Amino acid sequence: MLLLFNYTLNVGEKIEYKAKYGPLNIGTMYLKVETVEVVRNIPCYKLRLFAKGGALGINLYEDFISWVDTQNFRTVKFYKRQIEPGWNYEVTINYYDNYVEYDETRDGKREKKTFQIPKNALDPVALIYLVRFLDLSDTIRVPYHMDGFSGYAKIFIKKKEQCQWLGIKEECYVISPILPMDQNKSKEVLGDRGGEILVSSSKKIPVKIKVNLVVGSVIGHIVGIK
Repeated sequence: MLLLFNYTLNVGEKIEYKAKYGPLNIGTMYLKVETVEVVRNIPCYKLRLFAKGGALGINLYEDFISWVDTQNFRTVKFYKRQIEPGWNYEVTINYYDNYVEYDETRDGKREKKTFQIPKNALDPVALIYLVRFLDLSDTIRVPYHMDGFSGYAKIFIKKKEQCQWLGIKEECYVISPILPMDQNKSKEVLGDRGGEILVSSSKKIPVKIKVNLVVGSVIGHIVGIK
């Protein structure tokens, strides 16, 4: 995928959310354009989705970092760290033209893997940012890879609804991408099996994010933009 128009992300932009796990307020979540870094001689936006908190003995730590090529908006590198009840996982994924290399540690066991991918594949965090550059009047197919599964993600408006955020009342878009994944898997971090984002129609930013966990999900409601 090559975006045939100019786009920019504002370095330092941080969207803050109040995070809930079921009915519990557990902490904070944010999306941030942290900086521009060079990865394998490629200038990249460093994009981060981070959530941390706990309540009633439930502690969560979710850190997703995506390095996206500033020229054609493809993932160059991805990092994920998850600590949830019964789950401890860390992985670094390097994306190349048609394959990825994993260096992962699951519950203390380290393993390296390689998978084939479509050219210019994206990750879940990159998809969230990509939405602001798309015309959502039609279904968009974009190359995608995560958790060992490759293919094309379908991005479309699932429904429209009125929303209010930071004093703004407007129509918002509910987007729940259809992602390539194991058909026996009950859900994905972000996708049509439970995950979704509510996007402002005027600003194209997520005002609510629902992220699936191994058990349950975290929902972030926007509380500020810096």
